[in-house]
Amino acid sequence: MNILTDLGTIIALILTIAVFSGFFKPNPFYRFAESLLIGVSAGYFAAIWYFSIIKPAYQSAQNGDLLILIPLIAGFLLFIPSNSGKNYSKLRLLPAAFIVIVTLAINIPIYFTAFLQEMIRTSVIPLFALDSNGNLQIDTTINSVLSIVCVISTLMFLVARHKNPGRFINITGEIGRFYVLIAIGSAFAYTLLSRLILFMGKIEFIINAAKIKF
Repeated sequence: MNILTDLGTIIALILTIAVFSGFFKPNPFYRFAESLLIGVSAGYFAAIWYFSIIKPAYQSAQNGDLLILIPLIAGFLLFIPSNSGKNYSKLRLLPAAFIVIVTLAINIPIYFTAFLQEMIRTSVIPLFALDSNGNLQIDTTINSVLSIVCVISTLMFLVARHKNPGRFINITGEIGRFYVLIAIGSAFAYTLLSRLILFMGKIEFIINAAKIKF
């Protein structure tokens, strides 16, 4: 018997049951587990940030690299209280605006390439798919037709929501709304299924942890 391993398993079992007890109603055990998680996470990330950011920046400043102090000071400006009536309280907006601008400048091309460009590329496909012998591939052709209908009808749905178009656009928009509902339902089902898998894994952990022999 490995005492350290079994002790860690027992502690994990107790904390898991304490978290699950919050399903019934808030209680001291659940609040203790919640506070422990927040405290351990905050302490862990504080230590990581200190040893990976603050300490190297301080050492670089000691070696003469004073430019490293600019992002360090900008980070400290974020902690200025927002409800302060002092004029210097507005200084916290400078690093916040810089972070937002840089984040947008980095993420917009990434999201455009990963989502919009990929969706446009996959939408521009042959309507009738043929194999090397010139025979029609039924499954690929059906998939191409559904993909094109999905894109066009979804765009019509976005137009029909804000204007009063003709009957054709309204009918096409209803088909697009059907595709939108399928996408939302699939995303919700995927999220629910992943949570159920995680829950089942924790239940399996509790059952296996309860078999520890002392």
